[in-house]
Amino acid sequence: MLVNTFNPFDNLLLSSLIAAIPIVLFLLCLTVFKMKGIYAAITTLVVTLLIAIPFFKLPVGIASGAVVEGFFQGIIPIGYIVMMAVLLYKITVESGQFLTIQDSITNISQDQRIQVLLIGFAFNAFLEGAAGFGVPIAICALLLTQLGFNPLKAAMLCLVANAASGAFGAIGIPVGVVETLKLPGDVSVLGVSQSATLTLAIINFIIPFLLIFIIDGFRGVKETLPAILVVSITYTLTQGLLTVFSGPELADIIPPLLTMLALAVFSKNSNQNTFIVLIKMKKLNLQKHILQKQYYMHGVHSLY
Repeated sequence: MLVNTFNPFDNLLLSSLIAAIPIVLFLLCLTVFKMKGIYAAITTLVVTLLIAIPFFKLPVGIASGAVVEGFFQGIIPIGYIVMMAVLLYKITVESGQFLTIQDSITNISQDQRIQVLLIGFAFNAFLEGAAGFGVPIAICALLLTQLGFNPLKAAMLCLVANAASGAFGAIGIPVGVVETLKLPGDVSVLGVSQSATLTLAIINFIIPFLLIFIIDGFRGVKETLPAILVVSITYTLTQGLLTVFSGPELADIIPPLLTMLALAVFSKNSNQNTFIVLIKMKKLNLQKHILQKQYYMHGVHSLY
């Protein structure tokens, strides 16, 4: 019989530390021991069962059933969503539409700080809502790399930006899974969604500032402050309204789309014509007359 045992050692701190062992172990396996993901996951699963069964009184039958259920949930819907997202990406690349997307983004703004907000934050969040599970980080990092960003920095920016949308990724699965847990008390998906909004609103508002600070410091934040505010306010406000009144399903679908639209309109109507180049070179040799044919340049400078 399953008995809820949240404090088996009659010491909340000790019980919490024991419960955190699988999480810490998984991170150590990936970072310190350099294990492949599948082996790190299996090792963590075994240790989790060895902790949960004797210490937290989890029945063996329920533990076995949870493993089987988790396996099939990993295939459907998680595996299915990831597979379809990768397939869609492959189709856009083979058909040439990926280049069309890239050209559309560069036409909105030549300032790569704005491109970070557009791709690394807003488009990243949209893909997180549609697919999730790491897919948007890979796709958006590739887009940024093709726009001239350092690959490692592009991946880092997308990882940081993903913190704003991860809670409601893959059509709200992280929050929607509450329905399958049968938790005691009146715990509903909408209730969890509303509670999460209180914390996420702060994170959502700060992340765009953090992204620009990472690539261009306080100078970049000051120069692009209006654009940052457009992104932060639009995304935070629309996601907050959706999660409070509707639920988690569209929290990473509609807000990113509205954010991209708002940023595109703002950029087109902005008087800022600065062309920022993010290429790590000691010397940046650009022919000024060629650039002037394409852009009215307020200034060209390197962020490195």
